[in-house]
Amino acid sequence: MNRKFFSLLLVAVLTASYAQAQFSFGVRGGLNFATVSETDYDQQFDDDEIKPKLKTGIKFGVVGEYAITETFAIQPGIIFAMQGYRRSWSGTYPVIGKAESKERTNINYLQIPVNAVYKLDLDGKTFLLQAGPYFGFALGGKSISKITVGGKTEEKDNDLKFGDQKGEIYGLDLGLGLGVGMQLSAIQIGLEYKFGLVDIGNSVASQFGDTGKAMYNRGLSITATYFFGK
Repeated sequence: MNRKFFSLLLVAVLTASYAQAQFSFGVRGGLNFATVSETDYDQQFDDDEIKPKLKTGIKFGVVGEYAITETFAIQPGIIFAMQGYRRSWSGTYPVIGKAESKERTNINYLQIPVNAVYKLDLDGKTFLLQAGPYFGFALGGKSISKITVGGKTEEKDNDLKFGDQKGEIYGLDLGLGLGVGMQLSAIQIGLEYKFGLVDIGNSVASQFGDTGKAMYNRGLSITATYFFGK
């Protein structure tokens, strides 16, 4: 009985030690270059003139890496990411004269990515290829705009509303991420592109006269990850 008990205990300890050896924990930080993709405009301005542009934000969080083999791993994480977009237009119109607008929409997300990572050894250097889904939960956001018409300027700073009604941002996001990188001892340097698959709702930029459009998150990020114990 004691021999069987100690045998089971030894197996449990060895299994736990093996699992711990295969799992590593790290912290990640970097820059996020975000925008949105829009379709179905219904407004008087030229689409190319006011299409969303990139805005810069930060992203940081924690990640884990479970090594299935020496060349393949699963990498989940919990990441805070600044998404959103910029937009601007200007022109001269009858009666009102010159008009211009600048808008910056910030949407902060808690993202949960789950990536499959393939490690490729080339001449002693480890290159990374990764892909996987992510889930996003909106934490809040703002729309900041500056509109000048006929020499008069109006500034607005509004908190975003989240929901599924017109003029609101849908609070849940789901998408795919594709990335490449390099392993430098305990540090991973990565370049990743994320594209959302969920229509997050109507634009909050009511000054453009939008009656509705599909809007999808897009983002390119550069990150560095440090893994403890590697």
